Amino acid sequence: MGTLTLPVVRMSVVLIGSSGGGTATLGHTDPAELLNTIHQELLKVEDASGITSALFVSLHGGKGFDSACDTDKATLYSVSEGSGGECSVQVVKSGKLKDVNQRCVELDKALAQQIFKGEITGLICISCDVDVHSSTLKAAAEKKLPVTGSGGTSLSAASSKFGIHLVGNAGGSVATTSYTRAVSYTHALATAWAKRYRPFASQRHVPQWTSILCACLPAFWAVALACRALNLVMPLLSDPATLRKLLILLQTHALPTVCSVVMATSLAPHHGSTVLMSSALASVLCERSVLGGLSAGWLVATLAQRVLYGCIAWDVPATMTNLVVAGGLGVFVALTIAPVVPYFQLLTELIRQIIHTVLDGRFPGVGFLFGVLFCWGSKYGYYHAVCLPLILIEMETGTGALCGSIDEATLVCVSAGICLANLVVTPSLDDQGIDETLALSQRGLRINLLFGDFIEAAYPFMEKSHVVNIAGYLASGLSTELLTGASELVLSSAYLPLPLAILLAKDPFRVSVAFAVAFTLSFLGALASNLLNRRDQSETEKKT
Repeated sequence: MGTLTLPVVRMSVVLIGSSGGGTATLGHTDPAELLNTIHQELLKVEDASGITSALFVSLHGGKGFDSACDTDKATLYSVSEGSGGECSVQVVKSGKLKDVNQRCVELDKALAQQIFKGEITGLICISCDVDVHSSTLKAAAEKKLPVTGSGGTSLSAASSKFGIHLVGNAGGSVATTSYTRAVSYTHALATAWAKRYRPFASQRHVPQWTSILCACLPAFWAVALACRALNLVMPLLSDPATLRKLLILLQTHALPTVCSVVMATSLAPHHGSTVLMSSALASVLCERSVLGGLSAGWLVATLAQRVLYGCIAWDVPATMTNLVVAGGLGVFVALTIAPVVPYFQLLTELIRQIIHTVLDGRFPGVGFLFGVLFCWGSKYGYYHAVCLPLILIEMETGTGALCGSIDEATLVCVSAGICLANLVVTPSLDDQGIDETLALSQRGLRINLLFGDFIEAAYPFMEKSHVVNIAGYLASGLSTELLTGASELVLSSAYLPLPLAILLAKDPFRVSVAFAVAFTLSFLGALASNLLNRRDQSETEKKT
């Protein structure tokens, strides 16, 4: 006889409830996000089907149910049967709370029938109204379903009125997030079912540190401009004490905090505001060190999941769990990272010193070579991996960067010069029409000069013509050579309008000359190439 194979019993969950009392924040106001987060976490349990049915009422405008009245606007949400992907959240009814609740009562009876038929193996209650959901709660009590959830008042009322079987650390929801609650509910039900729960099973994309540093560019850009403006304004004031405090904060804490928050939220986006708060706290002792901020954010993101699950596994209530992860973990990481921060400061200072020493003008030709390599690197995929991170490390303490000025010269001005030449004399390109060439060049010229971006506009023309390519590299090298020898006076930033990039430097004249050389040489080279192409094309047409 063959071996008898028993069918696998799928663990199915019903969710009932509302956006709750108080201010209904931290996930309550986005029902789709909340339900999907819980559904995805339930799927990490052995033989679980996630949320198969749900009735969730949310008040409009983020209002809490503590002060709700029958005439308030509300929406009733439901879900289709859970699957391997996101559950499909649907709007069942929207209108006055009284009418929405009436519809919810009707649908609640259908949920109760599912429980009586044995189709449901677990119940999650989130700030549920025990009168609206009386049918489901009675059925859950009679079938002895494991019940978990949050919202202390409603759970206490449901337990005393219906005798439901509460499991796990079901309780209050103050200061919790969607993810905290999802882990809490899932662990409670998995334990009650005696099923294996794998909270670390999901494989998430982990961005590189350099990518995260580059993502912080807006903050570096703003801090450098603000610090430059404050340094210009303060000597004109009789009492600049307030501005001086602001300057110090910008130079010491703004960028490490931003780097920490962006790192943590990039690596652990599912934790939401929890890692945001924790990473902000973790960065307080990382003054003048963006590497310290990045490391603090990385530690928060790495430890948050473990600490959160550890608290839930030890039956720590969800609210206290979030207090530990969002608050206690941040302070712990700050104290842990503090002894290492001075070494990070030395490392980034060493990088700055190497750049400025190599380009201090004592070695003729080094600046030229550096400019050529900078231009070459941007064309062949090294810009975001090497060039931009070097610029940001230079700007760590709120100053401009020598590599920032080189960026504007070798990339922005070179690209703008080539684009202008194409508008003066349109090149002859076999695979690109005149209209497309003119449109690309117009856009490239405008964006490069006014916004310090779109250097890629020149790449197709550099690749098509050796003359344009050589002119671009020559312009990059000579302009960089002109920037060497007085690095502290020519610090600027990438992604700035050309006039603003000039004003950011302490020696605007020297920067202007370098930018003008880069623009003019690339313009002349591209112009010559276009004229030669036109001549060759004309001669070919005469022969034919």
